[in-house]
Amino acid sequence: MGASAALLSAAGVIGAVVAMMVDGRRAVAIAVVFLAAGLAPTAATFGGAPGVAVLGACAIAAVLLALAGSIAGRILPWLSGLDPTIPAFAPSDRLFGPRSSRAFGAAAAIPVASWVSFNVPIGQITTAVQGLLFPIAYAWTCGVIRLLVARTLEDLAVGVAMVSVPTGTAWLLRSGGDSFPGAVLACVAAPLAAFVAGWLNGRGGRRTHSRVEAEG
Repeated sequence: MGASAALLSAAGVIGAVVAMMVDGRRAVAIAVVFLAAGLAPTAATFGGAPGVAVLGACAIAAVLLALAGSIAGRILPWLSGLDPTIPAFAPSDRLFGPRSSRAFGAAAAIPVASWVSFNVPIGQITTAVQGLLFPIAYAWTCGVIRLLVARTLEDLAVGVAMVSVPTGTAWLLRSGGDSFPGAVLACVAAPLAAFVAGWLNGRGGRRTHSRVEAEG
């Protein structure tokens, strides 16, 4: 790969690693923002400004929907609270397992993404994108790994977002400007995951607040 391809890969890898390691109640929105920023140079290469706009809109929508979901979860009286950061299969002092497992997964994703980037055909422009698929393949592989090691609903939502954004970017590479509708549809899952996580966080926060008031 040339220098430009190396820069594209570096940006994508940084975004994917941040998304892989981020924790907390705003993890989904943070993951989407970093993934969109990391994959934006690749999207710009084959989709131009509209391709970057797709990822930018995805990131903005994720942030806004996460906020809207959190507010709605605290205000609306539907359903009982469910904290998405509480582990289902781990001690209460952990989230979804040690970060070392995700760091190992991020390292293991490098050779997988490298092989995919040079051997998987992408639509009508296979020769043009050979090797340039690496940042997309890496982010997508990390997303699958995070889904596999998920122990909380928040982590599942992050994994869905990590699969959604690279899939939308890959769709841009598939047929350039003709693939914007497909790319938008693929990216929609990320803001929706952010909304669901925000809603659950809002409901969980409301339940905690109500319990504190009752004890007081």
